[in-house]
Amino acid sequence: MINDAIQVRYPLLAEPATNLYEHVEGLVRTHWQRTVPEFLRREPHYEDLLYAIFAVAAAYPAGAATSALGAVVTAKGMPDVSLFGRHATPVGPDTLRDLGRASVDAVVEAFRERCAASEADKASEFARLQVLVAALQAEFDVAVVTLNYDNVMYRAFPGIETGFDPATGIFDQERILRRSGWACMLHLHGSVHFDMQPGPTGDMHEIRWQPDIRGRFHQNAGGRSTRSHVEGIDFPTSVIVAGYGKTTQILKRPFRTYYSELDRLVAGCDAVLFAGYGFGDEHLTVAFEGFRDARNRPVAIIDFARDDAMTMGGADLGGPNAMVDEMVRTFLTEPRTMRALGYAAPQTVADLRAAREFETCVDPATPLAIWYNGMLAACDAPSKVLARLA
Repeated sequence: MINDAIQVRYPLLAEPATNLYEHVEGLVRTHWQRTVPEFLRREPHYEDLLYAIFAVAAAYPAGAATSALGAVVTAKGMPDVSLFGRHATPVGPDTLRDLGRASVDAVVEAFRERCAASEADKASEFARLQVLVAALQAEFDVAVVTLNYDNVMYRAFPGIETGFDPATGIFDQERILRRSGWACMLHLHGSVHFDMQPGPTGDMHEIRWQPDIRGRFHQNAGGRSTRSHVEGIDFPTSVIVAGYGKTTQILKRPFRTYYSELDRLVAGCDAVLFAGYGFGDEHLTVAFEGFRDARNRPVAIIDFARDDAMTMGGADLGGPNAMVDEMVRTFLTEPRTMRALGYAAPQTVADLRAAREFETCVDPATPLAIWYNGMLAACDAPSKVLARLA
């Protein structure tokens, strides 16, 4: 979704069939191939690349705003680009920052297009999600915390409190912080419905809610100045939080409000259901430190794994597993207390998947359950999900 947009904007001058974003991706991939052991190696994703782009831009001199980073890091030379295929342009810090902003815009725009298309293309899958949501709401007051930019969960909880006035689209943190009920939805990394247009304060960067996913949006990070910070790395003024440095990027409403409310939700909830979360976002996971207390609250995790993946109880036999390591650290559930269909012996998840059952913890002080069949299969088994939250 990023590559196509950047191919139009920044094709390489000497190799017009490729572009600056692909060039950075190749540099990162080659660097990891040379320095990272093969069993730990992975493919770079867009957040890795955004981090590299914004960090290297900070290594260039910038007058009074010159970062100390340049004293110990030297930016590698980049090939010249052909701006929109028309103008030969050397790559410097301004080009790199614009590359990052354009990449973020491309993500938002692609997500909006896919969300609009999914209303028809994924209608049957959405109906299955609604079955699970209805079952959860019948048993619990549900608050939703999402890292996803899409609007799937928002559509599944129509009318849920987001902090934005439905009539004006203006964000009012009191709608979140002083609401009387429990239900709310916190878009920690932004939403396809977020837009930027001047509000009552005249702030042209104020984030507002645009209910029509097919309507006109004005966020355009590429046309806005970057947000500078004392650390030296500039980030886009965007409606989403993308790349690394998220703890810096969230210093803006509604993100600040959402993160303050997250701590209250974690402290007051009766149970937690994770869906599709890999425990790789420290700024979210840290909210659950201290979660284990005398209440012995249950944690259920909806995940997807291939048949040959190891269960949590056998994770030490399957090579490094950062997700399991983080779950153990956060929820204090020891892998040896996990059971697959009643058995403690290490095994793959194949039998659990075939039976469509959770791997479960037998220690009542650290209740944890993991589902390996993916989200849609969980939607088809709401009673099993509810049983793990009781």
